[in-house]
Amino acid sequence: MKSKGIKSHITIMLASLLAIGMLLICIVISTFWQRSLMRTEMEKARLILSTVANIIQETPDEKDFLSQSVLAHLPKDLAASCIMLSINNIITRIPEGCSPEGSALHEKLKQVINTGVASTQTIDATPNLPFFSRQLLITAVPLLQHGAQGGIGAVISLQSVYDQVRQGRHIAYIYLFVNTIILTTIGLFRFIHVVVRPIEHLVTLTDTYQSDNNSPFLSDQGGNEFGQLSISLNRMLHRIDDDRQKLRESVVSLEKANRQLRATQQKMVQTEKMAAIGRLAAGLAHEIGNPIGIVQGYLELLGQSGLSKEEQQQFSSRSIQELERINRLIHQLLNFSRAKTDNSGSTEIHPLLHELIDMLQAQKKLAGLEFQLHFDAECDLAAADSESLHQVFLNCLLNAIDAIHEYNVPRKGKICLSTINTTNDAGNPFIQITIEDNGAGIKDTDKDSLFDPFFTTKEPGKGTGLGLSVSYALIEGLGGQMQITGKEGQGAQVFMLLPLLENR
Repeated sequence: MKSKGIKSHITIMLASLLAIGMLLICIVISTFWQRSLMRTEMEKARLILSTVANIIQETPDEKDFLSQSVLAHLPKDLAASCIMLSINNIITRIPEGCSPEGSALHEKLKQVINTGVASTQTIDATPNLPFFSRQLLITAVPLLQHGAQGGIGAVISLQSVYDQVRQGRHIAYIYLFVNTIILTTIGLFRFIHVVVRPIEHLVTLTDTYQSDNNSPFLSDQGGNEFGQLSISLNRMLHRIDDDRQKLRESVVSLEKANRQLRATQQKMVQTEKMAAIGRLAAGLAHEIGNPIGIVQGYLELLGQSGLSKEEQQQFSSRSIQELERINRLIHQLLNFSRAKTDNSGSTEIHPLLHELIDMLQAQKKLAGLEFQLHFDAECDLAAADSESLHQVFLNCLLNAIDAIHEYNVPRKGKICLSTINTTNDAGNPFIQITIEDNGAGIKDTDKDSLFDPFFTTKEPGKGTGLGLSVSYALIEGLGGQMQITGKEGQGAQVFMLLPLLENR
């Protein structure tokens, strides 16, 4: 807000209000003054005509009266444009044939003669326009001459009244103009002192405010509204400073909590990963032990004497094959346990699922488990890192295997993996991965808690309860979605949506 703008607006407004107010006062005063002058003029005209009527009544000879200078000088004395004398219906006009005002004066004379009472009225001399109309005064008095009825009247101009009023208005307008300037100047300076300067002071204090200032708005405004405003602003600033300090403390606390949360989340992910690796290692221990026993037997045979060269080559070749099998199993296990260095953010889904199925099928305890693969997605390059997807898919497959083993019924366990391409509401490409089993299914009471940390339906020591929670967090962090459906005794379905790389 600019003080110059306020001063200009206030000056114009103050001057306008003063000018309008004083102009209305001048109009009202001049109107009453004009009416007062008109009444004075009426009284004067009536008095002169009454005097002339008395003279006529006291003059026995009308001709002598007419010869008198009184009647001759009457138009000049009254500033009359028409004088009419009526005695016994004999009308005398001065000047002769004065009209059109004479017709109105003639009617007024008839009224006076009939009533015997003096009468006065005004008529419009010009069109009746505000501030521009001019009126004429018509006055008549009765007279009696030796028993004869008559009257005398005159049409009197009020120009002298209008001239006086106009001259007075000119003086009033000059007075109005001078007073408007003086009062506007005084009012403006007073307004600047009372309103503008305190506002400018508050604006300056606001622009130069520092958080370490103590009561920057406590000014010398006393107990008026600006003083109260200064006190309110100081209170507000103190509250803002307190809130700012609390906000800083909250930000620091939140940053610390976020660091702890990230560290805890990483530990949870790693813990669940190692738990899954431990379960894999336990399943592969038997598969590794069998080849070792075979190799040990071949080595014992090679230590015997009397073996032909062909038998030695055969035993050696079979030992190498079993060792390669052990190396392949250990290599696969290490690939899942070690941290991935490929953080490019893109992973082909189908090869990853094939690798997981091959490793799981190597365990003999899963020999009766059937894996069905329906990879219908034409594009499987997901915008996700392979390490996170390894852990998510492995957790889901191990859960499916546990659910099948838990549901002890005389039927063959089956896990179906399928992929399709789809889009979200915005039209962005996604791949949907579905892992479906025919295991124990999901109880209705457990559906709302599946992704809760540490929630598990397994016996103590057989699960951490973090697998689905960690998997859900990883999928959400990759910009995807994860959902689990199923009914008790009818298996379960895990649906995962992952964004695809569009510029493959």
